[in-house]
Amino acid sequence: MSSNIGNVTYPDTVPGQGNLVFEASFESGNLGRVDKVSCSEYDLFIRPDTLNNKYRVWFYFECKNATENQRIIFNIVNFSKQRTLFEMGIAAPVVKSNAQNSWARIPSRHIYYYRSSQHNDRWILSFAFIFESPDPVQFAYCIPYTYGQMQAWLNQLEARKYIFFHRDLLAHTVQKRRIDLITIDGSPETFQGSKKMIFLTARVHPGESPSSHVMHGIIEFLVSNDDRAQKLRKVYCFKIIPMLNPDGVYLGNYRRVQTVLCSLMGYDLNRMWRNPSEWAHPSIYAVKNLLTQYDNNPQAQTVIYVDLHAHSQKPNCFLYGNVSMTAVSFFFRKQKKFYDFRWKKSQHLVNCGFLIYSQISLKIIRLNSLNSIRILRKQALEEGIQVKNHIKILENSRTMGELLSCLCYTLEVSFFSYRHVDSSGNGIQHTTPYLQYKYEALGEAFCRALLNFYEADCGLREVILERPFKSFLPARAQKSLKKQARKVIQTVMMK
Repeated sequence: MSSNIGNVTYPDTVPGQGNLVFEASFESGNLGRVDKVSCSEYDLFIRPDTLNNKYRVWFYFECKNATENQRIIFNIVNFSKQRTLFEMGIAAPVVKSNAQNSWARIPSRHIYYYRSSQHNDRWILSFAFIFESPDPVQFAYCIPYTYGQMQAWLNQLEARKYIFFHRDLLAHTVQKRRIDLITIDGSPETFQGSKKMIFLTARVHPGESPSSHVMHGIIEFLVSNDDRAQKLRKVYCFKIIPMLNPDGVYLGNYRRVQTVLCSLMGYDLNRMWRNPSEWAHPSIYAVKNLLTQYDNNPQAQTVIYVDLHAHSQKPNCFLYGNVSMTAVSFFFRKQKKFYDFRWKKSQHLVNCGFLIYSQISLKIIRLNSLNSIRILRKQALEEGIQVKNHIKILENSRTMGELLSCLCYTLEVSFFSYRHVDSSGNGIQHTTPYLQYKYEALGEAFCRALLNFYEADCGLREVILERPFKSFLPARAQKSLKKQARKVIQTVMMK
């Protein structure tokens, strides 16, 4: 099925073998133009996001008609992002042929990222590939996760008839695709009273497919028979929106969603949280209203909200969070204790979730690299510290952090790779590419971290860090956090 006007399609007449033909008019596909340099080299142009030329990052296409063992060089010539991990040599596109059951990374020795005088001094991503046969081979910026793939998987989960799994239709997108709301709750039907809630969302940016793979791992773990998953279902009610931007995903966009109904403007849904429109941004509008309803419902205490993203300029998996006055005061009153705001104690009071993530990272660093934790506070951003970049990154968690009384995070996972320390103990770092199963394993690790969070929050677990909490923070965040901590004490003491 054709997904979008503007993508290349296979020609009606196939040229002689050895001359590649290209196709991207399928779900999530993106390739706008192909220029043949020679039989062994092709210049490829990413189709910009619909009605917005600013974003040209995501590509996903298929080609065929090569001869056996033919070596081809592909040049991606119109990237809109110049600063990427390609220039550091720790990023790689993915490839999949009919003979493969899963996507693989192109070896780094076959990838080149450079300024090309032949292309007006633009940054070019070139990669070489040797075709084994004339059969189709697919290439993509990162491992795809399509809307259709998600729908088929959710149908399978429904067919399993879990008593704790429920799937509801929250809203329809502008192009009439489903916004699914998944509820995972192990409480018996006769349960009455308040239960803590975890709210998770993903894929507001359609090109950030790793977030869907992580969310896949989260849900698969939560419905599993693992003892820890069963305990999580008992203590928490999970509300999950696995895909916030199905239209953008289907169209093969990187950041935007667009149809002619949207006033001919290329919307980035992650910039619409403050004032969403019910007709133009139905998913954001519905999710924000739902979160507000839960936050105002005494029978549904939302504890944590996490929005999943992918990052193109950093390796590893890490968290952004907001230390808001509302959340801090809430947890201060909840603990009913007075803490001297020294680093050893203040971090549990201000945001004990960061502690738990940092602790679990020490145990799973080799596989998942959940070891890079960043606190970027709203006040620091408003004071002009890297405002342009970080306000965009945190648009969702910042807005929700101001609106809700729960802990709000943005979880970022690299499109490409993670760093880990050599097991020999000599401190040497290695870079390993993320594959699909590693993204899903990261989702499982996230769930284990939530269980640790619950146990620490209830006093069942003592949190011990192998390094000072402040070492996770940049110097400006340390100073800002101490300053706000003093304000919180003064505010609470006055009450």
